[in-house]
This record gives sequence, structure tokens and C-alpha cells, in this order.
Amino acid sequence: MALFGAAANGLKPCARHPRCVYTLLKQHYARYVPEMVERVCGTPKDKMLFIWDLIASTATPTRAMTIMYALGWTQHSTGSQMIRTGAMVQLLLGNIGGMNALRGHSNIQGLTDLGLLSNQLPAYIGLPLQSEQDYGKFIAARALKPLRPNQLSYWQNAAKFQCHGRCRAQNTPQSH
Repeated sequence: MALFGAAANGLKPCARHPRCVYTLLKQHYARYVPEMVERVCGTPKDKMLFIWDLIASTATPTRAMTIMYALGWTQHSTGSQMIRTGAMVQLLLGNIGGMNALRGHSNIQGLTDLGLLSNQLPAYIGLPLQSEQDYGKFIAARALKPLRPNQLSYWQNAAKFQCHGRCRAQNTPQSH
């Protein structure tokens, strides 16, 4: 399988031990040759090999992959096995943190755990507008100051949400 070939390139000698988890996984999955997977799943062999090669190509420091799943996996009768398998694949590839549950609705868990808020940055800060391509303008539009004396304003700390200390080196506004 392409995955085990790609992952094996960087293995230490101890990972080749007969009782090593990697070796045991490789033995277990050796039976899943493309023809068997095609027969069981119905996915054409050429398309499956393309996907396997694409996934295996992320076993390098210059590429990464994430697996995002939702209720289709979490509620499926074999969902926990699918998620565990995805996690093992990601670990073999070195893609630590590459399993992301896309769960939650605004009335259940909140959207803070949704990985695909493409219009928001962390802390629900919107993406810059065309007129805010300068960091100072971007923060100024979001770092709202208190309206009354001694009033607290969560949003006046917007620079802290984005910067994590790098702003001082760049001479951009940040309050501490």
C-alpha cells in the first residue's frame, strides 16, 4: 500500500521490530489489496489508488492533510472505527492534529468547534475587508473602545486575539 511505503521512508530501526505497532498495522492491512477494496467498497481501483497516492503524498514536512468528519461518521454503526482509522493514518503520515470533527450547531454546542468558518478568524473576528489590508486599519475597525468611563470592552483587546506578542516587533498597535 502506498501509505506504508511513504511512511516507511523515515522510520527508525526500532519501528521495524516485529511487535512494533507500525509493523502490526502493516501486517493487518496487507490483506486490503486494491482489488479486494474495490470489490467490497465498489470504488474503482484507479480512483482509489489516486486517492491513496494523494493521501500518502502528505507524509512530508512540506505538505499536510486534514480529515474532517461530521455526523455521517460519528453516528454511523462503524463510525468510531472510521475515526480511529483516520487518526491512525494521520499519525502514520506525521499529520498530527489532522482529525477534525465538524460538529455542533449554534443551538447545541456553539460554532467555536467548527473548523470551516471561512469568513471568521479565531475569537469570531471577521476577515479583513478590501479597505483593511493594513493590520492597523484592520484592528482599529474591530478594537472598539468603551463608551463610558470605567466600562469594560471585550473587543478593545482584539489585537491580543490576533497577535500573541508579534505586534510589538512590527510596531503595530497593541494594548497590554
